[in-house]
Amino acid sequence: MSPRDPMPEISLAAGSEFAALTAEKTEGKRETNDPLALSRRLFLQAILAGRREAAVDIVLEAHNAGHDLRDLYVEIFQKALYEVGRLWEANRITVADEHMATAITQYVVARVYERLPVARERRGRAVITGVQGELHQVGSNMVADLLEADGWDVRFLGTDMPLDDILKTARDHQADLLGISATMLFNLPQVIQLVERTRTELGSAAPRIILGGGAFRLLPELPAELKVDAVATELRQGVELARSLGKLA
Repeated sequence: MSPRDPMPEISLAAGSEFAALTAEKTEGKRETNDPLALSRRLFLQAILAGRREAAVDIVLEAHNAGHDLRDLYVEIFQKALYEVGRLWEANRITVADEHMATAITQYVVARVYERLPVARERRGRAVITGVQGELHQVGSNMVADLLEADGWDVRFLGTDMPLDDILKTARDHQADLLGISATMLFNLPQVIQLVERTRTELGSAAPRIILGGGAFRLLPELPAELKVDAVATELRQGVELARSLGKLA
């Protein structure tokens, strides 16, 4: 089968979260209120069926129809991945399915990244990373892309990064902002250590710190205890918070 052949419909048990999502096709009111619902549903089908090029085409077609790519990061990539997570938690898909869907999404993000419009205003320098042991990268990758589009000079380090190397990059880059992503709760001790070491070792040159990722949605009280500057629970909020912190730096 060619990667560009028509996508097969994905069949899961009636009543599952996926079935509820695909029902959007026939709910005109929901489609009207959410103009990207159909594109998101098709994208979700594509990434769960292993159709990389079909997933790229769906996103580019939505962009060519007039949707801002920055909105597609949120309305297609982010929301589709949230749905993948819900399907996995409900045992509707396997770990392999979840990993494939995430990998394909990261592939699509890389393909459309070069089309992102970049703001003329320069907002500051940012370092975006995940601590050692954190293996979920696509969320922080999207944050880095959108911050760069918003005018930040970004160093994206990926994830599973030793603390010493994060601190060295923040120091060498003279970062105004340090974004730390954590998805799993067992990575929080590393996050806490990084926050404390950033404040202690960089002193007055320490960047503002913003936290993001699923771990902080599960444990919302932690950022306040750490006295970080902000916590973001989704992409748009992350960009807006970074912008406001940049003005304070």
